Amino acid sequence: MPIKIALIISIILQFGAAIIALSLTRRTKTNVAWWLISIAFLLMAIRRVFELFQLLDSESKLITGLLSTWTGVLISILMLVSLIFIKQIFNIQKRMDELRKESESRVLSAIVRTEENERLNFSKELHDGLGPLLSSVKMAISASRGKDEAAVDEKVMANAEKLIDESITSLKEISNKLSPHVLNNFGLKKAVKSFISRLPVTENPTISLDSNIEDHRFPYNIEVVLYRVICELITNSLKHSRAKNVFISLMEKDGIIALDYLDDGVGFDSEIPELSEKGLGFANIKSRIKSLNGTFEIYARQNEGVRVNISILLAAGGKVKV
Repeated sequence: MPIKIALIISIILQFGAAIIALSLTRRTKTNVAWWLISIAFLLMAIRRVFELFQLLDSESKLITGLLSTWTGVLISILMLVSLIFIKQIFNIQKRMDELRKESESRVLSAIVRTEENERLNFSKELHDGLGPLLSSVKMAISASRGKDEAAVDEKVMANAEKLIDESITSLKEISNKLSPHVLNNFGLKKAVKSFISRLPVTENPTISLDSNIEDHRFPYNIEVVLYRVICELITNSLKHSRAKNVFISLMEKDGIIALDYLDDGVGFDSEIPELSEKGLGFANIKSRIKSLNGTFEIYARQNEGVRVNISILLAAGGKVKV
């Protein structure tokens, strides 16, 4: 009697396990290995039923014994095949992890190289722009020493004052590149328009900006990243594309801010950005957008221009009208 009760409990538990396993097939995306394991659980429960019949009906003991034995063989085969599939899944997962690490390594390398280039540019602007102006101020003041002629002193001081004004202007330009005051004070749309207006006029493409964000403000990280990305894209077009027109659409709708950037330049082969200077910029842009949990898509063909689509989901309350 205790053996029968134990078998009945075992049958109930194994049927329950089989039902649960089958109910989880959707979550495993109908994986073959999981189907095999689920069927094996079901066969285990059926095998326990055969064992129960063996105890209840001694006349059918031979038949139920054979059925139980072959069911056990089938269960073993199913388990073996499922383990083979599971091993393949682990191999695929391992390869995906390796590819992800390689991709992250390339992105990190691109970020480091980009930051280093920014530091070199900043150093160059200080050395070539502000440095000579301050040196000229020092020489002008040194030249006025030991001279009693008021006219000469006045001329030297006027020249020094002019050089100081130029130094202040240069310093403001460098400061604006590092942290644009227009972005901090007036928002993303005006900052982008200000950047476009400061571009040299000669041989530049016509840049069109279409936006519905007006004076709306967004979280600081989103504004800074989108501003830097737009500036990077425009700079890439100016340096490489030989485009005649650049179209920028910056729209906010249903809690999503979307950037659509298009130029009609020479474009490039889709494989080039992985190895070229342009690729360094795009890798940096992609990493910045990824940091905001946004999406980044680029479409490029030789002689067909470049199109970039970026979407960022705004958190609740992430937009404030000022």
